[in-house]
Amino acid sequence: MKKLIPLLALILAASGAYILFSREKGTTSTSTTTSQTTPVTDSASNGSESSPAPKAEPISIVNQGSAPSDGATEEEEEQIKPAADAYPSAEEALAAVLKGSKDYDDSILEQFTTPDQSCSWCPEFYSSVRDLATNSNTPQEQRSYLAEILAISGRLENVQLLTESIKNAPSNDAKDLYAEALELSMGKDDVAQFLGEQMSTTDDTLREASVAALTNQGTKTAAELLINNLREKGDTHGYYALGMGLGEFIPDEDAIPVVQDYVHSRGPDAEQGVKALLNAGLPGVRAVFDELEHSTNPEADLPLIKGSLDHINMEDGLVDLANEVISRNQNTTAVSWARQILDASKEAEEAETSPADGEQNQSLPE
Repeated sequence: MKKLIPLLALILAASGAYILFSREKGTTSTSTTTSQTTPVTDSASNGSESSPAPKAEPISIVNQGSAPSDGATEEEEEQIKPAADAYPSAEEALAAVLKGSKDYDDSILEQFTTPDQSCSWCPEFYSSVRDLATNSNTPQEQRSYLAEILAISGRLENVQLLTESIKNAPSNDAKDLYAEALELSMGKDDVAQFLGEQMSTTDDTLREASVAALTNQGTKTAAELLINNLREKGDTHGYYALGMGLGEFIPDEDAIPVVQDYVHSRGPDAEQGVKALLNAGLPGVRAVFDELEHSTNPEADLPLIKGSLDHINMEDGLVDLANEVISRNQNTTAVSWARQILDASKEAEEAETSPADGEQNQSLPE
């Protein structure tokens, strides 16, 4: 037994050395493997002549949603240049428009919205567009796009061409195509005045397209034209029911006093003037309250505000204004309407804060 003890000690020592050697070898192997899978970003720095390991794919900053490296914001990067700045010639501008017409590119339409009048190549460009937009060989979708380019040009001669195209259209489809474009017409007072002249035409399609175009203008001149038409004839054509006319008009700052004067005079369909004022937001709501509170016949004003809540935007300051009117208590109709606004505002707020159908059960365990 004594002879075995030295032998056992020798065996144990040898086993420990073998285990220790194996662990060191495994560690070295792991370290080597790791270094080989790490991309080498600077092979010249180590002086090695061996081929460098494959480089990792670069990460796109844009794809990660980060701001551009030059400090420009994403909005600035996506800003669309006006056509007069983006294209050096009529040929290049026309090529861009024809390309955009293939998929009705909205960004191209934005570029060509009322180009600067100083655009040197625009006359030649629009001449080509007019030719293509009225050519029966031009595909219908392309003609529609080109007609819209003419409508948003802000140039009277282009709007005039669209009206003539409506009058002389060879088919109802072509007539509707040009009418839909005319509805989008933009421009200054000369365009608005011309559209106003078309309101007396016997061509229903042209007349309604012109009224729709004026409705979209929002200017003082457009307001005057729509109001004059109501003064003379009333809403005999049911423009409001068709989603156009003074009741759907959104007056800009200069147009609000014109519309308020019409409401003050209690002219034909004056309730459409009230709706137009409400479309303008808080300044328009103030104008309507001003009319109601200074009225000498509150009962007669009830038809003015019938169905008006649909035209009110529940914006900041509206509740405070309604509370002010209630506290002044100058007119029963004004106070009643202010309370309706408060109720509508409360309902809108509750609708925003309450969970949608089915959402309230999402947190319950299955």
